[in-house]
Amino acid sequence: MSIIKLQGKEGKEDGIFYEVDLEQEPLGIGGMGKVFRGTQVNENTKGRREVAIKFMYEDLLPQAIDRARREADIRLHNDNLVEMIDFIETEDESSIGGPRKHYHVVSELLDGITLQEVIEGNVPDTDEDGGFGMRLYDEYRNQRDEFAVKVIKAVLFGMMAMHDAGYIHRDIDPSNIMLTIDGRIKLIDFGIAKKMTTLTNSDRSYTVAGKFIGKAKYAAPEQVMGDIAHQDHTTDIYSLGIMLFQLLTGHLPFEGPAHEVLEMQLKKKMPVDEIKNKWLRNIVKKATEKNQMRRFQSSYEFRAALDKPAVNIVINWTYVGYVVLAVAGLGVGVLINNVL
Repeated sequence: MSIIKLQGKEGKEDGIFYEVDLEQEPLGIGGMGKVFRGTQVNENTKGRREVAIKFMYEDLLPQAIDRARREADIRLHNDNLVEMIDFIETEDESSIGGPRKHYHVVSELLDGITLQEVIEGNVPDTDEDGGFGMRLYDEYRNQRDEFAVKVIKAVLFGMMAMHDAGYIHRDIDPSNIMLTIDGRIKLIDFGIAKKMTTLTNSDRSYTVAGKFIGKAKYAAPEQVMGDIAHQDHTTDIYSLGIMLFQLLTGHLPFEGPAHEVLEMQLKKKMPVDEIKNKWLRNIVKKATEKNQMRRFQSSYEFRAALDKPAVNIVINWTYVGYVVLAVAGLGVGVLINNVL
């Protein structure tokens, strides 16, 4: 075992440090670093807690480090958001002399799979997880409407907390939704989240250059245009509307090379007619309006719409005929105004 100890300035003040065995297999490898399972140790209470620790690559640009620092600072406690715990900066001496800095992001450890893996069917086909992955995949394939509504409602709860705290996520897609073995649905990865009350230097550069930031297949028109000033709650709502369409139909509304998809997000009508359920079709249509003012104006409004489904009643018309005849025989006029 090769256990190292990590402790930042904040941790020294609070009596908290982290232990990591670097000989273990990483939990994941991404564009900004490798994620390992670690342990948070509280020297005061003697408490121990498993966490996820991202070891960031040493050759990252300063903007990437700033982004990770901002992500770690979004410390919101919500059942449907991953909990960010710490940002640790350490320093040692490089092989050629002089100081060398290392950066680490600590977050809640989640045991599960991403929604993207469920959609792709990339789930364990063994009983290693108690059949958890296969059950989710089966639910997605055979109970699309129910599965979609359950997932979107959970993500909306997390979005409410972010929006109430003044943040927008800007990167909502199935790869950033975790479904855990203990039954939770978590919105993760706050790497490009934006504080709506402030603009960082990075944000200003995007505004001036009109650069796109996000994922093309889920990007709202104002994201496509690089229009930072008009990115708000409704920007996340658009992305979530795209994801709802995908869960309901089994595919994305717009496919192709990124530049073509971006153009379609701006100009092409959403193919909502492919959604069989009229109630859900109308919700997707409203969530993905090109005009921001026509979308749901808050996560609460979106969530409320999902709480008020059209009532589907299977009617036995033979039985209704008997009732009508019986009532008519009593000389009573019956007006059936609406049958939903």
